Amino acid sequence: MQDGSAIFVDFDNVFSALWAIDGGLAIRFATDPANWLKGLAETDRGEEGRRWLVARCYMNPSGWVSAPGEQNDRIWFYRFRADFVKAGFEVLDCPTLTRGAKNAADIRIVIDALDLLDHRTRFGEFVFVSGDSDFTPLLYRLRSEDRRTMIVAPGRLSSAYAAVADQALGFDRIGTLLGGTGCELPDATYVGPAEVETDASADEQAFAALVRRRYEEARAPLNLSTLSSEVVRGLPGAKSSDWFGNGTFRKALDRLSLPNVRFAQHHLWDERRHQPPTLPSVVDAADPATNGT
Repeated sequence: MQDGSAIFVDFDNVFSALWAIDGGLAIRFATDPANWLKGLAETDRGEEGRRWLVARCYMNPSGWVSAPGEQNDRIWFYRFRADFVKAGFEVLDCPTLTRGAKNAADIRIVIDALDLLDHRTRFGEFVFVSGDSDFTPLLYRLRSEDRRTMIVAPGRLSSAYAAVADQALGFDRIGTLLGGTGCELPDATYVGPAEVETDASADEQAFAALVRRRYEEARAPLNLSTLSSEVVRGLPGAKSSDWFGNGTFRKALDRLSLPNVRFAQHHLWDERRHQPPTLPSVVDAADPATNGT
């Protein structure tokens, strides 16, 4: 009998990344885990397939993404908990432990995986459904213990993270597992420099998608302070990460290379579609949008 497999799903990471690329695939991933788990069991393993001895999903129950429609519409992650339970997953709640911080799912996954190395049952393969390159040291350790590893992630993977795994499944294979009608990357308006970065986090991809969506939908210049506040509500880790290492909200926006964008008077706008903002010449020097918000 072949060694069993263990699968660890970093729900927030994968759902947010899929949502930024293709909302329909994100919903299929969250509502029908039994289907893609079965497909994954059969992927590149012949007739025998994988035998899932451990299946765990790590989820922040208070996490959410902005939904289409009104500005305050949200899709809360907790609504998908039952779908994973019905699919045979053990769901572990991983709420944020401090204000503005990401949840501790990655640390819990590392601890659980290392615990299984000493389990009386031998786990021959560890499958990580996550694009978080922080798992790279864990994969080195598993490889040194003669265990096979697989990564399943929709985003652009760090080259080191992908290289250390025995197998890495990207967006096209995920689309097939989820039964998508097409597995092509979305239009260029949803994919830009911040998402193409090899080490871009799921939060950074979600940030890029949110800003581009607001920019494309805007009928007038966008207030930088209002936009930054919306981002912080939806992605608390954006500000705590020092705007993904860029230092300020404005610098994070600059990296997105929005088409025809102009900045002035605490606003941004598309010079081809919008008239410049008309505000008093004296502005509040303490506006958080230009002072490292």
